[in-house]
Formats: sequence, structure tokens, C-alpha cells
Amino acid sequence: MNTARRAARGLLPPLASVAVYFLARPLLHSDAAALAVAGAIPAAYAIVAALVWRRIELFALLSTAAFALACIVSLLDGGSALPLKLHEAAITFVLGIALLVAVLIRRPMPVGRWLKVPDDQRSTDETLGVLIGAFLVVHALVQLVLALTMSTATYLTAGRVIGWAVLAGGALSLWTYLRRIRQRATTVG
Repeated sequence: MNTARRAARGLLPPLASVAVYFLARPLLHSDAAALAVAGAIPAAYAIVAALVWRRIELFALLSTAAFALACIVSLLDGGSALPLKLHEAAITFVLGIALLVAVLIRRPMPVGRWLKVPDDQRSTDETLGVLIGAFLVVHALVQLVLALTMSTATYLTAGRVIGWAVLAGGALSLWTYLRRIRQRATTVG
């Protein structure tokens, strides 16, 4: 299946979950309950996709695990909606910190190899680790601030758009850096 179709198919469950939240919220007693019902859609989609297509998407797996953990934390916290709002931001935060710590301890993750960078040197992995790690941490922190300052309904719409804008900025920076590396490799080689 082509990448564009797979990406579009991957956006459907999160968008459907927002719609389900707005439908379920008037019927349920709390934001947390409506978020749990709405969040079950992408989780169920990930499970069905793994069974039907026999393909496990890493982010879907991480998101489903984070959602399950957020449900448990929400229950233990007396039904707080905050863990359910931030379950995806928790993933980007942990991944971003892991990339940054790996660079700090001088063991950068092989991001250049994962992205098939022609100039796959340690310095490239360090730069990519800092670039991607920083944007992931910024995304998580922006989501945290938005979740703390906005109502759940506003957060689900505005928070997603703002979060996507932060990630798009990171993706544009990454694309620009990778393009420069590939151009340099073409002129040298």
C-alpha cells in the first residue's frame, strides 16, 4: 500500500475519536469517561490492523500501551482527564528524552541509518538525535501547557492542531537538514 494511503488511514482513528468524544460527552458523567470511550477507537483500530493486516505499527502499539496506562492512572487519580489528554504527549516526551540522553552520553541512536542518510556518521546521528529529540520534547511540553490551560473540548481540537503544527515544524527542519546532507553527498560523490 502506498505511503499516502497508509498515512490517511492512520489519521482516521484519531479524527474519529475526537468526533466520538463530542458525541459521548453529553451522555457520560465526566470528561475522563468520554475520553476513555473516544480513545478506545484508535486502540481498537491498532489491534484490528495488527490482526487483519498482520502488521504492527510501532506508533500505534506505543499509543495503545500509553492509552491503557493513562486509563489506569486516570482511575487511580479519581477520574482525572489529564492522563487521557496527554497519553500521546507522554510518548513523544519519552522518545525525545531518550534521543537527547543518548547524545549526551555519547551513544547517539543510529537515526541516520534509520532514515537512510548517505552521510551516516556519528556527528550526523548526534545532530539528528538533538534535532528530533528537541522537537519531540517541545511537542510534549506544548501539549502539557495546552492540556492544563484549556478545557477538554477545546484541547481536543485546538491542541491537536497546535501539536500537529509543532510536529510539522520539526518535520520541515528535519527535511531541510536531510536535503542539505543528501545534496552535499551528491556533489562530493
